[in-house]
Amino acid sequence: MINLYNTHIETLSIHRVGNKSRNEPVFLSSEPYGLNDEILPLMKEFFLKPFREKEENYFQFAHEVDLEYNDMFKFASEIFDNPENLHEVSKKITQHLYDQSSHPHIKNGEVYIGYLTHLTIDNQKVDAIGIFKSELQTDFLQFSEKGSQLEMILQQGVNLNKLDKGCLIFNHKKDEGYKILTVDSNRYDARYWLEHFLSVDAFEDENFMTKKYLKFCQNFAKDVVFPAEDKKEEVMFMN
Repeated sequence: MINLYNTHIETLSIHRVGNKSRNEPVFLSSEPYGLNDEILPLMKEFFLKPFREKEENYFQFAHEVDLEYNDMFKFASEIFDNPENLHEVSKKITQHLYDQSSHPHIKNGEVYIGYLTHLTIDNQKVDAIGIFKSELQTDFLQFSEKGSQLEMILQQGVNLNKLDKGCLIFNHKKDEGYKILTVDSNRYDARYWLEHFLSVDAFEDENFMTKKYLKFCQNFAKDVVFPAEDKKEEVMFMN
């Protein structure tokens, strides 16, 4: 279980990635973003709300040879070892994301990388790294007074009620590849985020094994116990 209520964004870096196959550039900010009391709670809600509403299915960094060959595992470890280096490492993370953005369907967007404190996972208070991406622009209206007429101005911007992609890397279970939560609102490019960028596998904790066992029971009920029985009895068995 996680508790994000007391989470604080200590530092935040913002960059932009284009689509590499379309020769769109990557833009790396020279300095961390200067958070203020007005924007901080808005960004915290923008980043964390999807994780509060999502089932806790954890992942972990993985590599077929050794974890040390997983780029994101190395970047995360570098930040956790020296949090003050987050901005410089965030540039490497953004470049890594850009290098995976070669499929024509992948959208450009802003990348937010933050160092988070005061999170709780498995009853332990830990720090975390948040990596978030906004891709889709939303139309909105601005109004201005022009003489005796009120004019409408159509503009586009990021909808703070909908995060497109994100992950929380908890400084927990490092030897197993850290515990990670991810969200992805745009399922058309799921492999790009999970497999190519993060390179993660499911974290096989107690929660994972319980769900796996329940899935086995459901399949057993469908295939063996009630192949010819009515749906009501099958549902009663699985409950």
